[in-house]
Amino acid sequence: MSDGERHRPFEDRRLLVVSTNYAPEVTGIGPYATQLAEHWAQSGARVRALTGMPHYPSWQLDEAYRSVWRTVEVRGGVGVHRRRHYVPSRQSALRRAAFEASVLATGLLAPPPGRPDAVVSQMPSLAGGVIGARIARRHRVPYIPVVQDLMGAAAAQSGIRGGDRAAALAAAAERY
Repeated sequence: MSDGERHRPFEDRRLLVVSTNYAPEVTGIGPYATQLAEHWAQSGARVRALTGMPHYPSWQLDEAYRSVWRTVEVRGGVGVHRRRHYVPSRQSALRRAAFEASVLATGLLAPPPGRPDAVVSQMPSLAGGVIGARIARRHRVPYIPVVQDLMGAAAAQSGIRGGDRAAALAAAAERY
């Protein structure tokens, strides 16, 4: 294998990255998902990202996206497909469940077009994990979950109302 082949292992591969968070978010999971996707794009892959609207860490939609329901933009060589979702201004188990349900619904109803060669989901978003697994299964391609955090454990430790019940449900979904 030549040096050129070693440095471009993703040449012409079609990768889909699924993450609730993505740039321009600068903290949390967003930078990780962005860096992965952009690295693969620089390595020769054709990368698309399916993500939500920027909202973290403020838990408010970024001003530039407030009237947007669905958009496609290119960032760092990555086609970023954004879908609108509910953003709770205050956290509770019920509001977090509504957030996850809205991410799941918009991601499943409007995935990016085309067939990827592999799907990578960035979690702690359970919805992102399910979306990625469903898209990979539909196209019969490898599915790679990247687990940054476990929501079940986070819900149990959060102290939010209903966190214990949410933790049990999230842990069951994570085991799946």
